[in-house]
Amino acid sequence: MGLAATLLPPLQLERLRGAARGRYTLEECDDWDGLVRACAGRPVQLAVVDFYVGGSPSFERLRVLKRRFPTLALVAYVATSAERARDLFDAGRVGVDGLVLAGVDDDAATMLATLERAEARGLTSRLRAALGARRPPLQPLVRDAVLAAVVRAHERLTPASLAALLAVPTRVLSRRLAEAGLPAPAKLLTWGRLLVAARLLEDGSRSADGVARVLAFPSGSAFRNTSQRYLAATPGEIRARGGARWVLQRLMNGG
Repeated sequence: MGLAATLLPPLQLERLRGAARGRYTLEECDDWDGLVRACAGRPVQLAVVDFYVGGSPSFERLRVLKRRFPTLALVAYVATSAERARDLFDAGRVGVDGLVLAGVDDDAATMLATLERAEARGLTSRLRAALGARRPPLQPLVRDAVLAAVVRAHERLTPASLAALLAVPTRVLSRRLAEAGLPAPAKLLTWGRLLVAARLLEDGSRSADGVARVLAFPSGSAFRNTSQRYLAATPGEIRARGGARWVLQRLMNGG
């Protein structure tokens, strides 16, 4: 079961408890300092915060949290209004990985899906570091393609939709990826899903069938077959070999 630290008002905390039951253990914090202590002292994967706790929005505290714990997935769970719209934009700029709006999309199923997507996006800090270390440096288009394949792993992108997202023809994207020694767009998208799957498998309580459902594989068997075809490994072996870090190394070595 994953571990999530929270800093929330009572009503939002109660709704989160219902959504997280059986999936996350909650470390409930009373203030920002307590949240930092929880993240420093325990293997917290996810922080769910209302950045209005204490009054004014605490964007600097969010920024510090992300800088100190770069692999932490951060979800903002806030009540919104027209006056707060700009605050939501600013929250995205400081590294919030997911957003839940109180009374709008905080039913249990939707909120749990948001938490899982945010947890997957927490992988991007590792990915950015690996991409930045490539020599020669990757072209921005290639870097953005790899990041998109991971961040949007839940969206069932196709090579054409990935290219459209990056505002280039598919053939140009294919050529740039090949020049960088990386897989073609269709395979890159599968690698993106496998990276996210490997990150989720780092939580020992997750089953292969559960990961397959999160990432919309047709079945657990389809996920296992893809793992064998791309990695010559079962989901259990992916977990044992280091999870996302191992899969990322395989991808950076040319897939």
